Amino acid sequence: MSILENLILTNITKQRDTSPEGTARQKLLDALALQSEAATAAMKGEMFIRRVGRWVDVDGTKEHKEVPVRFRPWWFKDEAGTVHLHIRYGNKPLELKPGKSVVTVGTMEQLVPVLEQVRQAVTAGELDKAIAGAVASRQRVLKKPATAAKAGKPAQ
Repeated sequence: MSILENLILTNITKQRDTSPEGTARQKLLDALALQSEAATAAMKGEMFIRRVGRWVDVDGTKEHKEVPVRFRPWWFKDEAGTVHLHIRYGNKPLELKPGKSVVTVGTMEQLVPVLEQVRQAVTAGELDKAIAGAVASRQRVLKKPATAAKAGKPAQ
C-alpha cells in the first residue's frame, strides 16, 4: 500500500483577499503585529530593533544580510504618564471617529491588549473607511495637460 493512498487528497486552493481593501487591511494588520512585538519588548525592558533583509556590497560582492532599520512606535506618554496610541496607515494617523485619532490606553501593561482589540476591529472591517481615506490621501494627483496641448495647438 502506498503512503499517498493513506492521505485524503483534494483540489482546493488557498483563498486570499486580493482586493484593494483586503491588501490595505493586511498591511495594517502586519504593522499592528510589529507594534505589538515592540510593545511586548518595551514592557520587558528590552530594546526592540527591527531588521530587514537587504543586499549589501561586501568587498565587491553582494551579500544578503539582515540590517537594522528605523522603527517608530505608535504609542507615546503624556506628562502624567498616561500611554496614548496613534493607529497609523503609512505615516498618517487614522481618524477612528470624526475628529478623534488617538486611543487612550492608560498603562504600558494595557497596550498589548488594546493593540489586539484594534487588530480584531481591522479584521472585522470596522476601520475600512478610515483606511480608504488614508489610501486616497496618499495617492498622487496627476496634473491635467494644458487645454492648448489637448486641442493639438502648439504651446506658446
